[in-house]
Amino acid sequence: MAAAQEIQIWQTAPPAMLLPKISDKNQQQSLLITARQNPGYVVAAGQVGHAIQSRASQLLLDFSQTACSMRYQIDGQWEQLPPLPRDAGDAMLIAFKQVCQLNPADRRSAQSGNCDLKIQRDKYVLSMQSQGLPTGERVLIKIESEKIPFSTLGDLGMKDSMVEQFRAALNAEGSTVVISSPKATGLTTTWNVSINAADRLIRDFQCVEPENEPEPDIININPNFYGGSTGLAASEVMRKIILKEPDVFLFPTLPDDTSFLMGLEQTSKNEKQCIVRYSASTAVEATAKIASQFPKSAKLFSSTLKAVLNQRIVRRLCEQCKIGYTPPPALLQRLGIPAGRVSILYQPFIPPPIEQQVDANGKPAPLIPCATCQGRGYFGRIAIFELLAPGDQFRAALLKTQDVAQLSKIAKEEGHRSLQAEAVLTVARGLTGLDELKRVFA
Repeated sequence: MAAAQEIQIWQTAPPAMLLPKISDKNQQQSLLITARQNPGYVVAAGQVGHAIQSRASQLLLDFSQTACSMRYQIDGQWEQLPPLPRDAGDAMLIAFKQVCQLNPADRRSAQSGNCDLKIQRDKYVLSMQSQGLPTGERVLIKIESEKIPFSTLGDLGMKDSMVEQFRAALNAEGSTVVISSPKATGLTTTWNVSINAADRLIRDFQCVEPENEPEPDIININPNFYGGSTGLAASEVMRKIILKEPDVFLFPTLPDDTSFLMGLEQTSKNEKQCIVRYSASTAVEATAKIASQFPKSAKLFSSTLKAVLNQRIVRRLCEQCKIGYTPPPALLQRLGIPAGRVSILYQPFIPPPIEQQVDANGKPAPLIPCATCQGRGYFGRIAIFELLAPGDQFRAALLKTQDVAQLSKIAKEEGHRSLQAEAVLTVARGLTGLDELKRVFA
């Protein structure tokens, strides 16, 4: 009797429905029929279904002569999967390229496209990029849910006291607010949630955007495009916006010194507001870089600066299997936690080596992985925030130096709690582990 065929990962999860992004329903259906005739369609649909079931946000495929290596990114960490046979991987890739309206026969050129996904009532967008390599081909697939995972600042992990302080800054007239984080660490999400938290329903918000990098639509946020086919410079767009006498100028990207200065002048003289998005490692670094990059605007930027938000994304401990432990006094001292303030910290459950997983009689008794996190010890992610509210000394120093260490010292003297200090509080709250902080802040 022939041996039973090994079950592949793509056969273990409910398959997704892959739908080409074509407005004409007849054309969409025709392309879908063609794709489904390819035996790789069921592999692609099953693999994406398994990725979504595993909470993967990205799928990386590396094609070699003999196999298709696969990795998932889950909660920001890459995990290796068993490889697919090369013939199954090739068929799957053809299906992906067909529904994303790419050229399946081209295995060398850089290509990018997208399609829609559906699993029952849940909808997603699949984006793929492929590039030929000397060893084969590399394909990166991103999966984004149409559901907004975070709707409030609290959902992102911000403490109630900080939410109140930050919302007050977002609604303060005659002020500038900066929302920052390093690149690829959730800055766009925090920006969108922050703008939604502002009182945009009773004030006029005008957003200054490069045409080739439009922002997602937000109710009561009016986009104004420059560059590209508009033929307009950002400063020209600003002049037109100022005639509308808006309450708030939004800068998801600071275009140039002149445009920024125009917004700051309105903020200072006419009690308007500027809200800026900027990539930086800390709140203090964001202020220093902006003051250095936009020297004409530095004085008004310093005088109107109300608040600077910065964040880091960390994995959240699994609530079902996290383990509490009593921290030794020396550890609390290193973390800057006063003795007696915290009696217990938490860490992920790490199972012992398989050879040590035995019962009372010494017989093998493999542990069953946590059903929630599948034995990862972490489930989902949370943001750690710092909120800089600059005082008079900091504002004055910002005009004299852009040295981050010196400015950080002044900020601390004025009562600012740094990102690292906020991270320690997140550990003390039992939301993440020390090993995760070491990874993120390494």
